[in-house]
Amino acid sequence: MPMLSNLIRGLKSLLRSDNVERDLDDELQGFLDESIADKQRRGHSPQQAEHLARVEMGSTNTVKHHIRSVGWETHMENLLQDLRYAIRTLLRSPGFTAVAILSLALGIGANTAIFTLLRQVVMQQLPVRNPQELFAFGIGQSGGILGGVDMGTADLFTYDFARHLQKDPGPFQGIAAYSSFAPMVNVRIPGLASAVQAPGKLVTGNFFQVLQAAPLLGRTIESYDATAPGSNAVAVISYHFWMQSLSANTDAVGKSITVNGLPFTIVGVMPEPFHDLKQGARQNDFWFPVTMASTIMMQPDILHPDHFFLDMVARRNPQNALSADQQWLDRQIRTEVRTASGTNIPPAREQEIEHLTVRLTPADKGLSYLRSRYRDSLLILAVIVGVVLLIACANLANFLLARAIARQREVTTRLALGSSRGRILGQSILEALLLSLTGGALGLGVAFLATRALIAFVMHGVPASILSAHPEASVLAFTFAISVIAGLLFGLAPALQFARSSNATTLAPGARTSASSDGNSARFWPKALITVQVVLALLLLVVAGLFIRTLRNLQSQDLGFERTHLLVAQIQPDIAGYTPERLPALNQRLLETIAAVPGVRSVALADGPPISTSSWRSSFHPSGYTPAPREEVGATLRRVTGQYFETTGNEIIGGRSINPTDTATSMKVAVINQALADKYYPHGNAIGQTLQIDLDTPGAWRIVGIARNSRSLDLRSAPEPLVYLPLFQLTGTEGKGTLNSIAPTVLVRTAGEPSDMTHSLRNAIVSVDPNLPLLQVHTIQEHLGDFTSTETLISRLTLAFAVLAVLLAAIGLYGVMSFNVTRRTNEIGIRMALGASNSGVQWMVLRESLLLLLGGLLLGLPLTLITARLLRSQLYQMSPFDPIVFAAATLGIAAVTIVSAWLPSRRAAAIDPMVALRYE
Repeated sequence: MPMLSNLIRGLKSLLRSDNVERDLDDELQGFLDESIADKQRRGHSPQQAEHLARVEMGSTNTVKHHIRSVGWETHMENLLQDLRYAIRTLLRSPGFTAVAILSLALGIGANTAIFTLLRQVVMQQLPVRNPQELFAFGIGQSGGILGGVDMGTADLFTYDFARHLQKDPGPFQGIAAYSSFAPMVNVRIPGLASAVQAPGKLVTGNFFQVLQAAPLLGRTIESYDATAPGSNAVAVISYHFWMQSLSANTDAVGKSITVNGLPFTIVGVMPEPFHDLKQGARQNDFWFPVTMASTIMMQPDILHPDHFFLDMVARRNPQNALSADQQWLDRQIRTEVRTASGTNIPPAREQEIEHLTVRLTPADKGLSYLRSRYRDSLLILAVIVGVVLLIACANLANFLLARAIARQREVTTRLALGSSRGRILGQSILEALLLSLTGGALGLGVAFLATRALIAFVMHGVPASILSAHPEASVLAFTFAISVIAGLLFGLAPALQFARSSNATTLAPGARTSASSDGNSARFWPKALITVQVVLALLLLVVAGLFIRTLRNLQSQDLGFERTHLLVAQIQPDIAGYTPERLPALNQRLLETIAAVPGVRSVALADGPPISTSSWRSSFHPSGYTPAPREEVGATLRRVTGQYFETTGNEIIGGRSINPTDTATSMKVAVINQALADKYYPHGNAIGQTLQIDLDTPGAWRIVGIARNSRSLDLRSAPEPLVYLPLFQLTGTEGKGTLNSIAPTVLVRTAGEPSDMTHSLRNAIVSVDPNLPLLQVHTIQEHLGDFTSTETLISRLTLAFAVLAVLLAAIGLYGVMSFNVTRRTNEIGIRMALGASNSGVQWMVLRESLLLLLGGLLLGLPLTLITARLLRSQLYQMSPFDPIVFAAATLGIAAVTIVSAWLPSRRAAAIDPMVALRYE
């Protein structure tokens, strides 16, 4: 009750201050009257009684002040007074206030934007119960269909193995499986004129139960939905698909749709936060029972025991030891491989099986493609934007420190009149917090725009993004916290300067212009903060230079093919119902139709662009080569049509290329690259040799040509062995149909600008079959841009932040030197009156700036060298200590320093001695 009464009394005092003040006056007057009456009763005259009573009570204002200070409302009133004073102070310097708020908004906004992406990409846990109990089998980086298990660490699994562990999870609470990739499915919705293409995942019947993920509407896929192949055509849809394609209709559950030509019933809708356990760049829209795999993947035998295409996840029992779970899982995979290998297992193979393991990977945050690709870049950018904010704080600390020195006489006067140092220190910090919180509020807007721009860049126009730019509670809390921390950082130095103000020295004549009267700290801190800014700006410039040169090295290297006048289109015939038997006729019509388009110089089909992460790797047996024990003899296979090498510009350095006469009825031929020839035919006799490739097609392939090495998987990896096979000599069923799962690619060499041919190419493909799904059409340069997106993102942002840091450092140096010139006007006047020349005065100011530059470089170079060494793994074909980058950064900082100090030095040289000596 006393606390409640104090609260009510305080609120009454704040809201009805006039009435409370009158009540307090009446109370004090009543007390005084009673004291006077008491003294009169004791024999004093009225005049004596009043005098004694007033002396006894003391000053009325003092008593009222003590009474007010007892309540919490007084502190609130003082805070409001200080806040109004801080606002008036800042409004009196609109230029400084605007620059301060803008620089803080940029610094805080950049930090908030990077934190928003970090939280979603790196830190955000799955929206399920107890996500810390979830563990994936393997690292989750593989995606596709393998014809066998990789020795060493298993990452993909068969349907039979998944079904076995689903029934007997051993020490785990439950084990489920899901497809390692999300194939595009053709969906027809009643009431919509055209079909839509959307990604869909296959899952076991217990997938959602193991994750403990509840639906928004309806139910999830259950065990009885996946009892036998083709048993139950049901689907669970994502929140995104429900909103975009079904208009958030609550009657969606139970609705029938057609997927790849087969009717499916929607049984549930997942909530918005749930995207999937394995998250790609594009949000998954469908989940189907794994028993419907033949329909979803358009491959009748996808559940064959030789097809490794499933990822697996388990929910651990927290009471069990992780090592025990790992040992149990290793025994299961080894038993599975031994069973599949038969009875007569060679000793070398048995040794490989004995060392086979399945890595248990924490899956509480899911398995994210974006995390694996952008995690390091985002962490580097987080450090960089933190450095930018530090530079902004150092800048503002310098400005506020200069203002504190200029206001010393005002502060000393207030101290002399009875104001406490604590109150003045609090006002200074409140002024800094007001700046930082205002900058933080504006920074939220900057962060929203920056986050949207970053998401647009990272996602490359993918329509269904799993990232959001909308701020959440944690983002708002982060912004508030960083704003307060920033305010304390740059507000502490001027606050301490206020607290150290000396009455005697500050009120002395000439105190405003005497350079020595400010004390050592007043001279040290501005220079120290400028040095810190030079150090950090140099660091950012070097880092930006290293990343820019890395990007240039990646983009300018010889890729082994022509990157100009090349157009790439990807189609997916299986979605349109094309079987392997119908593909040759479709491919021939595509080649003939596109070749007839005006402006097309040549056209070819392949199973992917020249550089592609989607590829088929197979073991093979080169004639005349004896492999070493446990040596893996394998290569990446590429299916191509005639004129592929002419279209891509990949040079044939020996023999001939694949041509249109290489058909199903002719001799099987192959073209290999230089890397394969050098490795397996070091004596230069590759042409005419044969390759026995582990495909279902019997017979050997005769090598008829050698192609120049080209990048095939990414821009950083060295060229690996490649085998090019004629597309028309393959039926699409090799490897039990897995070759047919790769989306075919149309490659067009154009006479003019390739981007001008995209519309014509689309029309040509549509004229062949209007129902043929066209996934994308772009130039080879745009395709290659996907492989440098990480480097492009970090180099551009690092350069932008480095320029911002240098600009802030330049503004800070200019401000400090200008203030120093103003503060030392009297001293400069005396020097010039005693014979100092204008050039001497100007050099004096410039020398001070150059000394700060030299100090910053001496301190910054070791830190920059250490940082550059830490970034070695992010660089490409360059040393982290690249002399060009370091020299350019050093010269850039030096040039900015000289320019920033030039104007103050000229103003110092133009000072009139007579005016300066009268300056107060």
